[in-house]
Amino acid sequence: MLQPYLYPELVVRSLVLEEEPAAIMASDDNPWMEGLVLTLTVGVIAGIAQTIGRWFTAASLPDPVAIGNTLVAGWRQFASVTSLPAPAVEDGANRIWAAYAVMQGYYAGWTQGVPLLATPFVLVIWWLFFGIVAFAAARAMGGKGSLNSTLGAVALIVAPQVFTFLAFVPFVAVSGALLTVWSALIGYRALQVAHDLPWNRAALASLIPYAGAMLLLPLLGTAFALGFTAGGYR
Repeated sequence: MLQPYLYPELVVRSLVLEEEPAAIMASDDNPWMEGLVLTLTVGVIAGIAQTIGRWFTAASLPDPVAIGNTLVAGWRQFASVTSLPAPAVEDGANRIWAAYAVMQGYYAGWTQGVPLLATPFVLVIWWLFFGIVAFAAARAMGGKGSLNSTLGAVALIVAPQVFTFLAFVPFVAVSGALLTVWSALIGYRALQVAHDLPWNRAALASLIPYAGAMLLLPLLGTAFALGFTAGGYR
């Protein structure tokens, strides 16, 4: 088991796509546990930074109820101009603003602490999904690595998340597209090392989890939207 003080070096070196960090993680005596600890460590720190940032942001903005009332008034005027049913438009605006304000932590209270649990949870789920799907793809393409070593190596895909540590500064945001592409490149390098694959097969294997996620996310989004609507949150 690696010592946590080695994680910063592994993360920084993986950001420049070096092979050795993936080799170290894959050859650990307990790779999947190492991967879990690394993912949770990055996720918890990122969650703390986001929570602090949300608190500062909410403190610097007007009252969320006032913002919501202003938005509803604007949509009410839009409905009167376009002959749309005003009650439906107002209800939709209320629901959308309520969901957005909760997700952004604009309301004071427990919602501002959502990232503390959500960020590490999402990162762990994505690490497991990516690792299992990429392992199956890599083995199908002639890879030689085990699931255990794969989970250890691909845990480094969380490395770009260190830039979200800057989220403690209000209104600072990091491009999600940049983080996704960077993470995919690190995943490619990890699979190439863990499975001893040529670059083209490793690249294809690293893209398959993203293709799978693109198929699943619309289904999950639809289910969430239906549940939110049925719940009647305001």
